[in-house]
Amino acid sequence: MKSSLYLLVLLASLIVCWSCNEDTYVDPIQLSTVRGRVLYSVNQQPIRNATVTLSPTSRVVTTDSAGNFRFDSVLVGSYTIRVAKTNYGTESSTITVSADASPLVTVLLTDDQTQNRPPTTPTLVSPASTTVIPSTLLTLKWSATDPNRDSLTYDVLLFRSGSATPTASYTGLKVDTLNLSNLLYNTTYLWQVIVKDGINTVNGPVWSFTTGTVPDYSYVFARRINGQYQLFTANATGPMAQLTRNGSNWRPVVSPNRQQIAYISNITTEPQLFMMNADGSNSKQITTVPIAGLYQTDLSFCWSPDGTQLLYPNNDRLFAIRTDGTGLRVVAQAPSGRIFAGCDWTAQGNRITARTTGTSVYDNEITTFLADGSGTRSVYVRRDSRVGNPVFSVDGRQLAFSADVSGFMNEQGRQLDARLYLLDLSTNGITDVSVTQSSSSTVGQTNKPVGTNDIEPRFSPNGSQLLFTNADNTGNGTRSVYTIELTGTAQPTQNRNLLFTSAEMPYWRQ
Repeated sequence: MKSSLYLLVLLASLIVCWSCNEDTYVDPIQLSTVRGRVLYSVNQQPIRNATVTLSPTSRVVTTDSAGNFRFDSVLVGSYTIRVAKTNYGTESSTITVSADASPLVTVLLTDDQTQNRPPTTPTLVSPASTTVIPSTLLTLKWSATDPNRDSLTYDVLLFRSGSATPTASYTGLKVDTLNLSNLLYNTTYLWQVIVKDGINTVNGPVWSFTTGTVPDYSYVFARRINGQYQLFTANATGPMAQLTRNGSNWRPVVSPNRQQIAYISNITTEPQLFMMNADGSNSKQITTVPIAGLYQTDLSFCWSPDGTQLLYPNNDRLFAIRTDGTGLRVVAQAPSGRIFAGCDWTAQGNRITARTTGTSVYDNEITTFLADGSGTRSVYVRRDSRVGNPVFSVDGRQLAFSADVSGFMNEQGRQLDARLYLLDLSTNGITDVSVTQSSSSTVGQTNKPVGTNDIEPRFSPNGSQLLFTNADNTGNGTRSVYTIELTGTAQPTQNRNLLFTSAEMPYWRQ
């Protein structure tokens, strides 16, 4: 009886316990891992020793040398990761942790600009502000440092005194020096250095230097720059000076007293004659009736022997004009159907020589006449060849010019083998000054290379040399300026001396 009662009590207790277990069941705890990496946003390089906080747990770790961090045994749920490091901005990222995934977080830090100190203000090294620069070449030097040892870059602004617009600007320099070239003589320049560290920009003070006066250079010539002609002056060796910079300027012709240079410029749209001092200063327009002919770059003009007038072609007329821009007059009229291309004027007999063309640049005639337009005499005629503009020798007894002997003609006016000639005006005898190079040429000779043209001759002031241009006959090659020696009988010595490359239309300055 007692045993039965005991079994009944035990069975009731088990039933109660089973009921209790069903009512109080609890899900098991679920944990995961949070991993990540901290990188520098600029170059994706790892950042070590960055502080990483997992909120709301307040657990903190630091990144290793590879920028990695890790939180183990993290309850599933939503968290915020906060990353901080000195000199960097603080970044935060929200993540969700689940039991079946271990989040991998990448945090990019950027420089904290509030912590970065700017570079020092640039200081002048050279040239000193009182320095007068003797040439058109100069090296600017300055100094600046950065407290944070950031890499520095520099911008340099260069101004001519009195101008608010920079003459030149140089940006992104990585060194604290700058080499300048083609400076103007007789000019004060202002310059400023701007230093940057990638975050801060510091403007330096404005410094200055002054260039000296133009030396007595021996030559002037034209050079093609970015599709336009500019005028330069130079000696046979050493630095040269650029005289013009605006528009296109060509055919420089030096005055009889060697103090002025006249030239053609299209700065006012139509080609006009301009004049400037030998150092490039005081440029002024002389003509209002333009210089004109078949080809603009084929045209030439000249000074009167006394230096008071300029003589130039305008289609079928030769005009003379005083150098102050007044007194325009017609000196000569071309025959019907012909136009002037170039001219020269000698004091010996007060005579003028001119070249005319027909409707083709291959139809050429050279004449001489008195300065009043009378006494015209034909001295050289070629109806099937390119011919250059004539110039008088110092004594007025000879003409120098170029002529193509190839007989080639096309619509572009190309010439294949132009040579320099001397024409004796008393006998009409002609001397070929160019000597074409051949396989039998002796070592050391520099005669006219095959496939080139000798053009644009000018007598030296003492008559002992010719100055001229040698050009590739394709029209696309480099043009160079040479001299050639003449003997007492005006014969070439076959010696050619290279003066300048990338140069043409030369004239003697001294």
